Amino acid sequence: MTYDVFIVITIIGTMIFCLLKEAFRPDFILFCALAALVLFGVITPAEAVKGFSNEAILTVALLFIIAGAVQQSEILTLLVAKALGRGHHPRRSLFKMMIPLSGLSAFLNNTPIVVMFTPIVHRWCQNRNISPSKFLIPLSYATIFGGTITLIGTSTNLLAHGLMIENGLPGYSMFQLAVVAVPGAILGTIFMSTIGYSILPLRRSADGHFQITRKTSPEIAVEEKSLIFARKNSASQRRSSKNVYLISSMKSPEVSDRKNTMFAIIILMATVLTAALNIMSMFTAALSAVIVLFLFKIVSFDSAKKYVHFNVLLMIACSIGIGVSLEVSGTASLLADQLIKITKESGVIGMLIVLYFLTNIFTEIITNNAAVVIMFPIALAAAEKMAADPTAFLVTITIAASASFTTPIGYQTNLIVYEPGGYRFTDYFKTGIPLSMIYLIVTVTVSYFVWL
Repeated sequence: MTYDVFIVITIIGTMIFCLLKEAFRPDFILFCALAALVLFGVITPAEAVKGFSNEAILTVALLFIIAGAVQQSEILTLLVAKALGRGHHPRRSLFKMMIPLSGLSAFLNNTPIVVMFTPIVHRWCQNRNISPSKFLIPLSYATIFGGTITLIGTSTNLLAHGLMIENGLPGYSMFQLAVVAVPGAILGTIFMSTIGYSILPLRRSADGHFQITRKTSPEIAVEEKSLIFARKNSASQRRSSKNVYLISSMKSPEVSDRKNTMFAIIILMATVLTAALNIMSMFTAALSAVIVLFLFKIVSFDSAKKYVHFNVLLMIACSIGIGVSLEVSGTASLLADQLIKITKESGVIGMLIVLYFLTNIFTEIITNNAAVVIMFPIALAAAEKMAADPTAFLVTITIAASASFTTPIGYQTNLIVYEPGGYRFTDYFKTGIPLSMIYLIVTVTVSYFVWL
């Protein structure tokens, strides 16, 4: 083991430990790991900042803005509410709910969708005397299913796409992952609305009954003339007061009407179509869409800044630099050699299973983006050593990184529904383990027969 390999394993091991223990924010942990790799001379400053100019991170930022404009639409809420129906047949309602949710999350960010629909589904269950615990985990899972279908379904897909381009590979097309993801989503939806529905607990909330709490706070609007004697920084100083909270300064309100949101939906559809038909690259299509949204004042610069999740962008950028360290230090090649020895008897199929399994474990205990970063160079090195098409290996780890079903902490959407559904940690194991096995079998089988 060389000095560089030892340093990389030590730093990444420490990073994983800190992520597991939630010692700090994930973006801060990854940033510190990247900085340590530079300080120890494993990678150069130029290699460290490579991720900040990566096409994937810029595309993700643009897609956040487009998705933010679309997610204001009432049409999305009405679509899912209509799918739920009257609830006379809960399993059928669950099946019909999961289909549009998977479709939406194929093109929009998963987290806002779950945040938006959790109270709607919870209220729908309450009104029909149905346990929300039967519907909220499937709500989260449906968005995970959909997120794996397209290139823009989740930042993990775009990160893997960007890493492929960085390594001289063509990257994913818009619907390339759908070959694996659609069968997985279909089988997953059928499982959750049949066997999974029976496995899910009959639980209304953490203490056995619904608890709807209305929180209110007195609010006043201060007229401009009332501030005439205030110092310039008085308002900002009030932010730290224990009794007064400054919500915002008064600005011209942004009008979010059906016309604007419909226009935003059309822009999203046009973006997907132009990228799918290879008329433009995903980045160029997204950039053009954002420019149109600005020109027609569908999105303002202030709202655009609110839509962009800068912590996610920082994590992706740092992840790319960490991935470079695995490659240039020889760590990825060393680990690939060890995996080849382990899977010697079972060959390529055995390697795909091991890659899926390891990636899935990482995504359950750390973050999905970090899981891709750690496993990408290992998968690429393994493909090269086995003289196989790397696409099968990379699709396997990309799907595995998003297929987080067995813990509430593995994926943010799982955590969002944890308390409203009154779940326990073990509830995710009961439905998640068989669902993970379904995805493993589908991913490995399809990847093998399509690309190998």
